[in-house]
Amino acid sequence: MSKNSARVQVLLIVPCYNEEENVALFVQSAAENLQEFDWQVLFVNDGSRDGSWNAIEELHAQDSRVQGLCFARNFGHQNALKAGLEEAWQQHHADVYVTLDADLQHPLEFIPDMVKAWQNGARIVQARREDAGRRISFFKKFTSRCFYGVFSWLSGVKMQPGMSDFRLIDHGVLEFVVNCHDKDFFLRGLLPWSGLKTEILPYTPRERQFGESKFTLKKMCSLALSGIVGYSVRPLYISIILGLVSIMLAFAYFAYVIIVTCCGATRISLGWPSLIATVLAIGGVQLFMLGILGIYLGKLYMENKGRPTYVIGAKTK
Repeated sequence: MSKNSARVQVLLIVPCYNEEENVALFVQSAAENLQEFDWQVLFVNDGSRDGSWNAIEELHAQDSRVQGLCFARNFGHQNALKAGLEEAWQQHHADVYVTLDADLQHPLEFIPDMVKAWQNGARIVQARREDAGRRISFFKKFTSRCFYGVFSWLSGVKMQPGMSDFRLIDHGVLEFVVNCHDKDFFLRGLLPWSGLKTEILPYTPRERQFGESKFTLKKMCSLALSGIVGYSVRPLYISIILGLVSIMLAFAYFAYVIIVTCCGATRISLGWPSLIATVLAIGGVQLFMLGILGIYLGKLYMENKGRPTYVIGAKTK
């Protein structure tokens, strides 16, 4: 279909985890805000423990534009995105594909602006969250900025603060994504890494309608670690530098001991504490380096197993 066609086909790919109260509101919002498009929504139920899947099936029975996948258990948000994109490639054909969350914090009324940017030539339209005027803890702001800064520095892939999984991609970008067989799927890093033409649009997120955020500190740290390890080997070089620094410090300390002894000192007043501190410092550096190596080896081990990254338990019919 032409980009300038009046009826652009839009497929919404929506991971959800314990969003029973939000999925119906999401479909209602889609119906209100996407009337100018031929739209469908594909929910990916990430092993929810509430009635999310039952709600999706009920919505499907009422409106065939609502489709759904259900994981056999919880496999994580990024794998839910991956499953939705792969299902879209195999079973659906649209002009554009929009990934967003089910909690309605990603405003559906912003999607027409994203489609216009695509019609003007962008392959990827990335929404960037604007936090001005929002009540967000200093800790969350600080850790978010640290992650994007560290990731950009380590990987060489530029990521701006505020990037999320609210984005639009075209059919060609979808083909590129599904042909990347990363076990540790990290779409926020993969798309900037590709270098495909991207337009960034700022948006103001809405307040969550029901429930609480499922993106805990543990999940955030796990996602950050997977992203960094998956797109950079620079931590291995950092471990080498730390090792060299510890060796130089050790030689410097030995030189200090020799010089003090040659100058006639009978004892070194802080010998025992300094010795313990040196041993602990070198041991800490060694454990740090072993940990980095262990993470990379663990990733290789899991890749070589060849297990699927998710298991589909049910689909809407």
